[in-house]
Amino acid sequence: MFQLPVVDPCIPCALVPQASRRRGALLARTLLRTGIVDAALMPARPGPDHLRNCQTVLEGWVRRELGALRMLRPYFAMNLREAGSDAGHAVGPSCTIEWGGESFGVRWVGPALEFLERHQPRLGRTVLHVLERQAFRTLPIYTPAIVMECASDVYWYGESDEDMALEEACGDDADERKAMRDNMVTRAMFDSTFPGWALGGRSRPVGRRTLQRIAESESDHRVANVIESLMSVLGVELPTYDWSFREGRFVGFSGVLAWGREDELTGRVLDDYEQMVSESGDYFETCGELTIAVEDHETFAHWFDAMRPWCRATRALDGLIWQLCEGDWSAK
Repeated sequence: MFQLPVVDPCIPCALVPQASRRRGALLARTLLRTGIVDAALMPARPGPDHLRNCQTVLEGWVRRELGALRMLRPYFAMNLREAGSDAGHAVGPSCTIEWGGESFGVRWVGPALEFLERHQPRLGRTVLHVLERQAFRTLPIYTPAIVMECASDVYWYGESDEDMALEEACGDDADERKAMRDNMVTRAMFDSTFPGWALGGRSRPVGRRTLQRIAESESDHRVANVIESLMSVLGVELPTYDWSFREGRFVGFSGVLAWGREDELTGRVLDDYEQMVSESGDYFETCGELTIAVEDHETFAHWFDAMRPWCRATRALDGLIWQLCEGDWSAK
C-alpha cells in the first residue's frame, strides 16, 4: 500500500525570515513594557510570526479605544525598518507609525445646521465651529469654510473673492471681466449656497454653560442629542496640531460635509482643487506620522498615552457628525 508522506512536527507550518522574527520579538517586548498588552488583546493562538501577533494586539487596542464608529474611518499603518547606520554609528531597527482617515464620502449637514440656527441663535454656527476645530486635531473634514479656502487657492490667488484674479487677467476691460466672471467660481456663489455664518464670521460660539442650560430644558430630542454629542466633543482636550512642519498641501480629508442636495458648488470646487494639487505633486495624505526606535518603550508609551484622548475625540466627533447627517431635519 502507498503511504502518504509525513511532515515532522518539528517543522513549522510557516517559514518566517530570521530578521523578521528578530524585529518582531523586539517589538513584542517593547509593547509588553509599555503596559498596553493584556489577555484580552492577545490572539487566541499566537503563531510563530511575532510581527503578526503584534499586529493583532495593536489592532485590538485601536478597536477598543475607538469603539464602534458610524461615520469616520481612521486607519493606522506601522512599518518596521531593519538596523542600519547613521553618521558611522550603528542604529537599531526603527518603527514608523502613520495614521489618518479614509473618506466617508459626501454627506449633507445644511438642513440640520440651519434648523439648529433657527431654533437657537448661534447654535448652528457653534456646532460647525467646534466640528471644524476638533476635526483638524483628529481627522480633518471638508466644511463650507474650508471649501472656500480651496476656492481661494485655486481661483482667487489666495484672496477672499475673485476681484484680484479678474484684475490680473482682464485689467479694465469690462467685457472680458464679465465673460470671465460668468465662467468661474465666484464669491457670490458661496454667498448664495451657504448662510454667512457657515463661512466664518466673528460671532462668538455659544458657551458650555449656555449649551448645558439649553440641553436641560430642550424638548426636541434631535436638538438635545446634538448638544449632548457637542458636549462630548468639547469634553476632550487635545493639543493644537502643528501642520506647519508637513511639506505640501494636505489632501487626506475624511469626508465632505456639503450643504444639501442642491449644493453643486462644493463638488465643483473640490474636483478642481484636488486636480490642481495632484498635478503639482506637492501633497500629503496622512494626519500624523512618528518614527520610533523599536526598543524605545518610553516613547511608545507616550504615543499610546497621546492617542487615547485622540481616540476619544474621534469617537465623539463621529457621533456628532452622525447626528447631523441622519434623521429628518425638515420638520418644524
